[in-house]
Amino acid sequence: MYRNKKQMEVLFKQLSDAQASLFVLFHKTWVYHWNVVGPDFQQLHTIFAGQYETMFEEIDTLTEHMRYLGMKPVSTLSRITEVSQIDQASNSAQAIDAMTMVKQLQDDNKKLIEICTTISEEADSQKQYATSNLVQTIMETHGKFVWQLRSFLE
Repeated sequence: MYRNKKQMEVLFKQLSDAQASLFVLFHKTWVYHWNVVGPDFQQLHTIFAGQYETMFEEIDTLTEHMRYLGMKPVSTLSRITEVSQIDQASNSAQAIDAMTMVKQLQDDNKKLIEICTTISEEADSQKQYATSNLVQTIMETHGKFVWQLRSFLE
């Protein structure tokens, strides 16, 4: 399947980091869904719910693809938060105003797109087109999330 072990290790590391980052973003969005308050509560509560529900499915699809490739996905919360390139929600999420939540999630979704872009490029170079297609689908979804969040901020 792979030309050499070194290439495989590069892609596996990238996929593990993406899985962890996606999981942290999922959880952060879910926490913000619980804790958003203010005049835009209903709209943001609904937007956040749709996004974290989509991410839950993406995590499962990405992790199953990693298993298909012969990888052992990151499984512990401590390791997930250690390797994630996205910061988790703080313990004071209840004190964060709605616009700060929206801005953080917009930035985090942009970061996830960057992570997936790197994977897509690496996967293409290794002719791992199914992997590239999978992360490109995730990129498209999170591009939509960025647009929704950006539109809310404008």
